[in-house]
Amino acid sequence: MKIPIRKKWGQNFLIDPNIVRKIISVLNPKTNQNILEIGPGKGALTKELAKMHINIYAVEIDPMLCESLKNESLKNVKIYNEDILKFDYTMMPNNYLIIGNLPYNISTPILFQFMEDIRWDKMVVMLQKEVAERIVSNHGNKKYGRISIMMQSFFDVSLEFHIPKTVFNPQPKITSSLLLIKPKKDVNTEYKKLKLVVEKAFMHRRKKLAHNLKNIIDENIYNEVKDKRAEQLSVADYQKLSHYIINYV
Repeated sequence: MKIPIRKKWGQNFLIDPNIVRKIISVLNPKTNQNILEIGPGKGALTKELAKMHINIYAVEIDPMLCESLKNESLKNVKIYNEDILKFDYTMMPNNYLIIGNLPYNISTPILFQFMEDIRWDKMVVMLQKEVAERIVSNHGNKKYGRISIMMQSFFDVSLEFHIPKTVFNPQPKITSSLLLIKPKKDVNTEYKKLKLVVEKAFMHRRKKLAHNLKNIIDENIYNEVKDKRAEQLSVADYQKLSHYIINYV
Protein backbone atom coordinates (compact mmCIF):
# COMPACT_ATOMS: atom_id res chain seq x y z
CA MET A 1 0.00 0.00 0.00
CA LYS A 2 1.37 3.39 -1.02
CA ILE A 3 1.25 5.90 1.83
CA PRO A 4 0.70 9.53 0.79
CA ILE A 5 3.12 12.23 1.93
CA ARG A 6 1.45 14.56 4.45
CA LYS A 7 2.88 18.06 4.01
CA LYS A 8 1.10 19.31 7.14
CA TRP A 9 3.37 17.05 9.21
CA GLY A 10 6.55 18.05 7.41
CA GLN A 11 7.35 14.52 6.27
CA ASN A 12 10.79 13.91 4.74
CA PHE A 13 11.88 10.29 5.01
CA LEU A 14 15.50 9.09 5.28
CA ILE A 15 16.39 6.78 2.39
CA ASP A 16 20.18 6.47 2.63
CA PRO A 17 21.31 3.41 4.68
CA ASN A 18 24.81 4.83 5.14
CA ILE A 19 23.44 7.99 6.78
CA VAL A 20 21.14 5.84 8.94
CA ARG A 21 24.09 3.82 10.25
CA LYS A 22 26.14 6.99 10.78
CA ILE A 23 23.36 8.56 12.86
CA ILE A 24 22.95 5.44 14.98
CA SER A 25 26.71 5.28 15.58
CA VAL A 26 26.53 8.76 17.15
CA LEU A 27 23.75 7.58 19.49
CA ASN A 28 25.76 4.42 20.24
CA PRO A 29 23.02 2.50 22.08
CA LYS A 30 23.83 -0.49 24.27
CA THR A 31 22.00 -3.81 24.57
CA ASN A 32 18.67 -3.53 26.42
CA GLN A 33 18.69 0.27 26.52
CA ASN A 34 15.40 2.14 26.09
CA ILE A 35 15.07 4.51 23.16
CA LEU A 36 12.38 7.06 22.38
CA GLU A 37 12.19 7.61 18.63
CA ILE A 38 10.48 10.80 17.48
CA GLY A 39 8.75 10.47 14.12
CA PRO A 40 9.92 7.07 12.86
CA GLY A 41 8.17 7.66 9.52
CA LYS A 42 8.74 4.64 7.29
CA GLY A 43 11.12 3.11 9.81
CA ALA A 44 14.60 3.71 8.36
CA LEU A 45 16.10 4.20 11.83
CA THR A 46 13.58 1.95 13.58
CA LYS A 47 14.39 -1.13 11.53
CA GLU A 48 18.13 -0.72 11.99
CA LEU A 49 17.76 -0.12 15.74
CA ALA A 50 15.47 -3.16 16.07
CA LYS A 51 18.39 -5.40 15.04
CA MET A 52 20.35 -4.29 18.12
CA HIS A 53 18.33 -5.91 20.94
CA ILE A 54 17.15 -2.64 22.46
CA ASN A 55 13.70 -1.41 23.48
CA ILE A 56 12.19 1.17 21.13
CA TYR A 57 9.26 3.47 21.89
CA ALA A 58 8.36 4.98 18.51
CA VAL A 59 6.00 7.99 18.50
CA GLU A 60 4.44 8.71 15.10
CA ILE A 61 1.56 11.11 14.40
CA ASP A 62 0.58 9.60 11.03
CA PRO A 63 -1.85 6.69 11.58
CA MET A 64 -1.08 5.14 8.19
CA LEU A 65 2.64 5.05 8.93
CA CYS A 66 1.92 3.54 12.35
CA GLU A 67 -0.10 0.77 10.77
CA SER A 68 2.66 0.13 8.23
CA LEU A 69 5.28 -0.12 10.99
CA LYS A 70 3.09 -2.46 13.03
CA ASN A 71 2.81 -4.75 10.01
CA GLU A 72 6.61 -5.07 10.01
CA SER A 73 6.37 -7.03 13.30
CA LEU A 74 9.63 -5.57 14.58
CA LYS A 75 10.98 -7.04 17.81
CA ASN A 76 11.03 -4.90 20.96
CA VAL A 77 9.30 -1.97 19.19
CA LYS A 78 6.25 -0.27 20.69
CA ILE A 79 4.47 2.11 18.35
CA TYR A 80 2.39 5.04 19.60
CA ASN A 81 0.11 6.94 17.24
CA GLU A 82 0.47 10.29 18.99
CA ASP A 83 1.63 13.87 18.63
CA ILE A 84 5.10 14.05 20.23
CA LEU A 85 4.16 17.38 21.87
CA LYS A 86 1.34 15.59 23.71
CA PHE A 87 3.13 12.34 24.46
CA ASP A 88 3.29 11.30 28.13
CA TYR A 89 7.04 11.09 28.84
CA THR A 90 6.43 9.98 32.41
CA MET A 91 5.82 6.46 31.12
CA MET A 92 9.40 6.28 29.82
CA PRO A 93 11.96 4.43 31.99
CA ASN A 94 14.71 6.60 33.48
CA ASN A 95 17.97 7.11 31.58
CA TYR A 96 16.44 6.57 28.17
CA LEU A 97 17.94 7.77 24.88
CA ILE A 98 16.23 9.92 22.24
CA ILE A 99 16.62 9.80 18.48
CA GLY A 100 14.64 11.30 15.65
CA ASN A 101 14.19 13.48 12.61
CA LEU A 102 12.41 16.47 14.16
CA PRO A 103 9.66 18.09 12.06
CA TYR A 104 11.10 21.45 11.06
CA ASN A 105 8.00 23.42 12.04
CA ILE A 106 7.98 22.19 15.66
CA SER A 107 11.64 21.37 16.36
CA THR A 108 12.09 24.19 18.89
CA PRO A 109 8.96 23.36 20.97
CA ILE A 110 10.07 19.72 21.08
CA LEU A 111 13.52 20.64 22.39
CA PHE A 112 12.10 23.00 25.01
CA GLN A 113 9.74 20.26 26.14
CA PHE A 114 12.66 17.97 26.93
CA MET A 115 14.27 20.64 29.11
CA GLU A 116 11.45 20.30 31.61
CA ASP A 117 11.81 16.56 32.13
CA ILE A 118 15.49 15.61 32.04
CA ARG A 119 15.39 11.92 32.86
CA TRP A 120 17.08 10.98 29.61
CA ASP A 121 20.81 10.44 29.05
CA LYS A 122 21.46 11.36 25.43
CA MET A 123 19.64 12.83 22.43
CA VAL A 124 20.60 12.56 18.76
CA VAL A 125 18.31 14.53 16.48
CA MET A 126 18.16 15.86 12.95
CA LEU A 127 16.85 19.36 12.45
CA GLN A 128 17.30 22.17 9.98
CA LYS A 129 20.85 23.46 9.69
CA GLU A 130 19.85 27.02 10.57
CA VAL A 131 18.33 25.96 13.90
CA ALA A 132 21.27 23.68 14.72
CA GLU A 133 23.74 26.49 14.12
CA ARG A 134 21.71 28.84 16.33
CA ILE A 135 21.74 26.29 19.14
CA VAL A 136 25.55 25.96 19.17
CA SER A 137 26.29 29.68 18.57
CA ASN A 138 28.28 31.72 21.09
CA HIS A 139 27.48 35.21 22.36
CA GLY A 140 28.41 38.02 20.01
CA ASN A 141 27.29 35.95 17.00
CA LYS A 142 24.24 37.07 15.01
CA LYS A 143 22.79 33.55 15.30
CA TYR A 144 23.09 33.60 19.10
CA GLY A 145 19.74 33.91 20.84
CA ARG A 146 17.15 32.48 23.19
CA ILE A 147 17.51 28.86 22.11
CA SER A 148 21.34 29.06 22.25
CA ILE A 149 21.24 30.15 25.89
CA MET A 150 18.54 27.75 27.03
CA MET A 151 20.10 24.71 25.36
CA GLN A 152 23.68 25.48 26.40
CA SER A 153 22.62 26.16 29.99
CA PHE A 154 21.30 22.66 30.52
CA PHE A 155 23.09 20.57 27.90
CA ASP A 156 26.42 19.87 26.26
CA VAL A 157 25.60 20.25 22.58
CA SER A 158 27.71 19.38 19.54
CA LEU A 159 26.94 19.67 15.85
CA GLU A 160 28.12 16.32 14.52
CA PHE A 161 27.65 16.74 10.77
CA HIS A 162 25.40 18.23 8.10
CA ILE A 163 22.98 16.03 6.17
CA PRO A 164 22.33 16.77 2.48
CA LYS A 165 18.77 17.07 1.22
CA THR A 166 19.43 14.27 -1.29
CA VAL A 167 19.22 11.55 1.39
CA PHE A 168 15.54 12.32 2.01
CA ASN A 169 12.37 11.58 0.09
CA PRO A 170 10.73 13.90 -0.69
CA GLN A 171 13.74 16.20 -0.68
CA PRO A 172 13.39 19.14 1.72
CA LYS A 173 14.29 22.63 0.53
CA ILE A 174 16.97 23.03 3.17
CA THR A 175 20.02 21.17 4.52
CA SER A 176 19.69 19.30 7.83
CA SER A 177 22.20 18.84 10.65
CA LEU A 178 22.70 16.21 13.34
CA LEU A 179 23.01 17.34 16.95
CA LEU A 180 24.32 15.29 19.86
CA ILE A 181 22.83 16.57 23.13
CA LYS A 182 23.74 15.41 26.65
CA PRO A 183 22.30 16.81 29.92
CA LYS A 184 24.81 18.65 32.10
CA LYS A 185 25.22 17.50 35.67
CA ASP A 186 24.66 19.69 38.73
CA VAL A 187 23.19 22.69 36.92
CA ASN A 188 22.46 25.40 39.49
CA THR A 189 19.90 27.23 37.36
CA GLU A 190 16.11 27.13 37.53
CA TYR A 191 14.55 26.56 34.13
CA LYS A 192 11.53 28.86 34.54
CA LYS A 193 13.58 31.78 35.91
CA LEU A 194 16.18 31.50 33.17
CA LYS A 195 13.45 31.28 30.54
CA LEU A 196 11.85 34.48 31.88
CA VAL A 197 15.11 36.47 31.84
CA VAL A 198 16.07 35.28 28.37
CA GLU A 199 12.64 35.99 26.90
CA LYS A 200 12.63 39.50 28.33
CA ALA A 201 16.21 40.19 27.21
CA PHE A 202 15.52 39.21 23.60
CA MET A 203 12.04 40.73 23.39
CA HIS A 204 13.50 43.81 21.70
CA ARG A 205 16.81 42.54 20.38
CA ARG A 206 18.12 45.88 19.08
CA LYS A 207 17.45 47.72 22.31
CA LYS A 208 19.78 47.79 25.29
CA LEU A 209 19.01 45.69 28.34
CA ALA A 210 18.21 48.89 30.25
CA HIS A 211 14.90 48.76 28.41
CA ASN A 212 14.34 45.00 28.38
CA LEU A 213 15.25 44.08 31.97
CA LYS A 214 14.10 47.16 33.88
CA ASN A 215 12.17 46.23 37.08
CA ILE A 216 12.88 42.53 36.52
CA ILE A 217 16.26 41.95 38.17
CA ASP A 218 18.03 43.29 41.24
CA GLU A 219 19.20 46.89 40.75
CA ASN A 220 22.90 46.22 41.43
CA ILE A 221 23.07 43.45 38.83
CA TYR A 222 20.90 45.47 36.46
CA ASN A 223 23.42 48.32 36.55
CA GLU A 224 26.17 45.93 35.45
CA VAL A 225 24.39 44.95 32.22
CA LYS A 226 21.98 47.78 31.37
CA ASP A 227 24.22 49.32 28.68
CA LYS A 228 24.66 46.04 26.81
CA ARG A 229 22.48 44.31 24.24
CA ALA A 230 21.06 40.81 24.67
CA GLU A 231 23.51 39.07 22.32
CA GLN A 232 26.52 40.50 24.19
CA LEU A 233 25.89 38.49 27.37
CA SER A 234 27.25 34.95 27.66
CA VAL A 235 25.32 31.89 28.77
CA ALA A 236 26.98 32.20 32.20
CA ASP A 237 25.85 35.84 32.40
CA TYR A 238 22.23 34.84 31.84
CA GLN A 239 22.47 32.07 34.41
CA LYS A 240 23.74 34.65 36.90
CA LEU A 241 20.90 37.07 36.08
CA SER A 242 18.33 34.34 36.67
CA HIS A 243 19.39 34.25 40.35
CA TYR A 244 18.56 37.93 40.82
CA ILE A 245 14.99 38.16 39.57
CA ILE A 246 12.75 40.36 41.71
CA ASN A 247 9.02 39.95 42.27
CA TYR A 248 9.13 36.41 40.90
CA VAL A 249 6.05 34.32 41.65
